[in-house]
Amino acid sequence: MIDAALELIEDGNYAPTAKQISARAGVGIRSFFRQFEDMDQFFAAVDAQTVRSFWDSFLHEGNRDGTLTDRLDSIVKTYGKAFEEHRSLLLATKSLRWSSRVLKENYERYQQISRANKEQWVPEIRQLPLDERELADAYLSFEMWHRLRDIQGLSCESTETLIFKALKNLLVAKA
Repeated sequence: MIDAALELIEDGNYAPTAKQISARAGVGIRSFFRQFEDMDQFFAAVDAQTVRSFWDSFLHEGNRDGTLTDRLDSIVKTYGKAFEEHRSLLLATKSLRWSSRVLKENYERYQQISRANKEQWVPEIRQLPLDERELADAYLSFEMWHRLRDIQGLSCESTETLIFKALKNLLVAKA
């Protein structure tokens, strides 16, 4: 059933119902609710199956050494690649987060992990005033990536270039 849900999400259904998931999996709705007490329990199972791949693409990729420019280039490209790879799952999470305690808590926790990762990768961010640290975090967020790619229609390369320039301008101005 988890695979069926992931297939639906990849197909663009970012808020699949238990009925849709059951139908895609080829089982009855009662089978779904025998295995999962509610949708939150199902979302927790989906998270358990996907979290390792998701975090590997953010936390264990990219070059974390070198000059500020080298590290900014690496983090922007790494996050961009991960956002593209996990785009559907991220959009589904954003679509369903309002209705799920599990998704809301996971989203908040993952935002904290991501922020810590960014500040480890580019420790110069920690030297910024709080409002500019928030801006740096926003530049490297899925929300920014999604806006530039899907709403404004920019290519991956153009999106990377804009985010890189914004971060570099923010950090170099303080150096």
